Amino acid sequence: MTVGAGAGQRLHIVVPYRDRESHLGQFVPWVSAYFDRLTPPIDYRVTIVEQEAGLPFNRGALKNAGFLLGEGQSDYTCLHDVDYLPVDADYSWADCPTPILWYGAEQRPVAPGISDKTVSTNLESTMGGALLVPNAIMRQVDGYSNAFWGWGYEDFDFSLRIRARRIATGRRKGRFQPLDHRNDGFTPDAAPSPISQVNRRLFQELWSTGKIPAGDGLSSLSFEVLDRRPCDGCVDGGQGGVRERWEIVRVRFAHVPRPDQVEADRAAPACGPQGR
Repeated sequence: MTVGAGAGQRLHIVVPYRDRESHLGQFVPWVSAYFDRLTPPIDYRVTIVEQEAGLPFNRGALKNAGFLLGEGQSDYTCLHDVDYLPVDADYSWADCPTPILWYGAEQRPVAPGISDKTVSTNLESTMGGALLVPNAIMRQVDGYSNAFWGWGYEDFDFSLRIRARRIATGRRKGRFQPLDHRNDGFTPDAAPSPISQVNRRLFQELWSTGKIPAGDGLSSLSFEVLDRRPCDGCVDGGQGGVRERWEIVRVRFAHVPRPDQVEADRAAPACGPQGR
């Protein structure tokens, strides 16, 4: 498999994670083997950023934490969900924010085994799934908001942070194998879930003035590293030292969710593995 040029540019893949063991067990060997086959090879490392139990999932803050953990050893970052496995995708250097997820994300089930309802993604505008960002631009926009606990809207917020600064974006139509899971943004009937509605209101509050919200992002995030461990399941191949490229880092955030976020997150139905 051949990818575009990016000689000398170091890639850091950041995967926000909690309680998705079955998906992680597929993601690690698949992505490890995928990168081992790339020609020319990409100098990469992967950080699985695991949130400790006890609070609603905060995907934006986890992405920020992962970025900060690898910023000094990389030139660009891929913010990557654990439920998308690359089949034919270009991870090479991008000089602007560039989503690479396309095929495989068109329609996803909201509650596999519970409901036959699906939701579709606007592939022309989405910044989720797998996104390449030069580290300098990640700093320029102050990363993601840390305010969205539970499901959603951190990707919409990040997209506005880019567009409000008139930063150019790209798009690559990569093909991915999706891993099905319950989508916390919707009820089994495909209606917006309680946590989705709460975070939508928060998103509207943050951008109500028309100005870029300040003081919420990389610059304000405080977190503690609880432990670090190697990531099992990598495939040893031609690049050498493959297992040393992968690490799981468990973190604890210093900030907490709003009461309405906690209440809405608890209202999610218990119908199987949760996720984005």
